[in-house]
Amino acid sequence: EYNATLPSQMPLGASVDETYASYEQLPEEFQRIENGTKHTATAMKACIKEYNVTLPAPVKTSGSRDALLEQLAIINPDLVAQEAQKSSPLKVSGTKADLIQAVKSVNPAVVFADELLDAWRENTEGKVLVTRQQLSTALNIQKALLEHPTAGKLLTHPSRAVEVSYFGIDEETGLEVRVRPDLELDMGGLRIGADLKTISMWNIKQEGLRAKLHREIIDRDYHLSAAMYCETAALDQFFWIFVNKDENYHWVAIIEASTELLELGMLEYRKTMREIANGFDTGEWSAPITEDYTDELNDFDVRRLEALRVQA
Repeated sequence: EYNATLPSQMPLGASVDETYASYEQLPEEFQRIENGTKHTATAMKACIKEYNVTLPAPVKTSGSRDALLEQLAIINPDLVAQEAQKSSPLKVSGTKADLIQAVKSVNPAVVFADELLDAWRENTEGKVLVTRQQLSTALNIQKALLEHPTAGKLLTHPSRAVEVSYFGIDEETGLEVRVRPDLELDMGGLRIGADLKTISMWNIKQEGLRAKLHREIIDRDYHLSAAMYCETAALDQFFWIFVNKDENYHWVAIIEASTELLELGMLEYRKTMREIANGFDTGEWSAPITEDYTDELNDFDVRRLEALRVQA
């Protein structure tokens, strides 16, 4: 509105005729070219520019609030004084931290969702946080287990007991023993125990799965713990329920611990218990490897070596 009241600047003109027309409209004090001399475009434009410089400049109509108030002070200082009494508007741009601080400056009690989540993560009260993807995978694994003809019956059997702890004293060493099988059933006097294990075997060929599962049992001492379960909890049979945890392929394998496998586990368990008892008695805990040795080929590597020798 103020800018509309200001006199417009005189155009310089795109041609000599347009420039002369603008020059003729200048106040006399700016028509500095003497009569009788040639009115060149350059001379006339110099006069026009001199005149335009004297005109009041329009105030800016864009920019920050502070910049606009500075411009407004030129034409209406009273209004600017009134505006100065008002609180500055909140920021609507900037970092998240800046915007949060801006809101809290007018409402200190406000709580943001990020703050609630942070507080929740920092005070889990013994709970394990899982993502939506992890929860989805867990539910799919559960579904696969419950739909399996054997695993489903074991896991939902009405007489099942879950994670019951048993305590005992090892007769040979006197050490205290505690076991807690995942699942146990009493079926007409036959006590059955089971452990649920997740595995990832996406890169194992089907014909090699049984051997791989056997190595999984041996390498992780599952047979040893199964023997402990059977002795301490008086179990007659023991099973492992393996479920593949790879995304969208949750196949299930039920494996019973054979008599020989349980015997192997029991002998290894006895040997380990004696070593632990000896460590407590003597205070000496020997390293697992105490002598230097030369690495030798196993049976598989020997066969590979012989085959390559034939090809050489």
